[in-house]
Amino acid sequence: MKRFEDYKGSGWGHTIRREVFYAACKYLGQNPTKIENIYGAAFFSVLQSDTAQLTGEGLVRVKNDTAMIDLQNSIVSQIKNDPSYMKEPIFRNGVEGEQLGGQRAQVEMWKQALEVWKWADEYSATWDVAFDELTWLLRTINVNYNAKSDVDGNIIIAYSFSDVFDLRPDWHSRSMEYNAICAVLGFIYHDAIGCNDELRLQANWTVEINNY
Repeated sequence: MKRFEDYKGSGWGHTIRREVFYAACKYLGQNPTKIENIYGAAFFSVLQSDTAQLTGEGLVRVKNDTAMIDLQNSIVSQIKNDPSYMKEPIFRNGVEGEQLGGQRAQVEMWKQALEVWKWADEYSATWDVAFDELTWLLRTINVNYNAKSDVDGNIIIAYSFSDVFDLRPDWHSRSMEYNAICAVLGFIYHDAIGCNDELRLQANWTVEINNY
């Protein structure tokens, strides 16, 4: 764990919060290194933990997200279309930026906010994104992958990512609407309440695709 005197992130009462965190984890039977959902992330953030491993329900959500399914299909397709497939081992690796939680309606957010009568149909995708847990838990992540296939056509893909759980605006890569919301919520969550803005969520998993 990061030494308290080295911590330069948001919040206050770091030492006492970290002590409360470990005491609470012990009392609740909570693993102090793992979370399964956004509530666990908030718990870790409020009590100044600096890292957490995403497991269980949360990791299942990531695996089943449309963006991750599309990425996996793309990797598998590239391998199977390689002339060397099932003749010799094939290796692929890379990093892909993925946006989890779905895609909102492709209309300016200010316009969607004003056209209330379209919320239930034309703009329903935006509401789906807003209420998807992954939108707030991770949203945009860089996914590392290492894939290999054997001469029998079986494919193994190892994935991993590391992302900061925070509500800070990102003026370089986020929309104006997103940043406007985070400018307010981030101040309340990180500066007023004192939640950690350096909590790093990590995950890794392996998928095996057998060629039957």
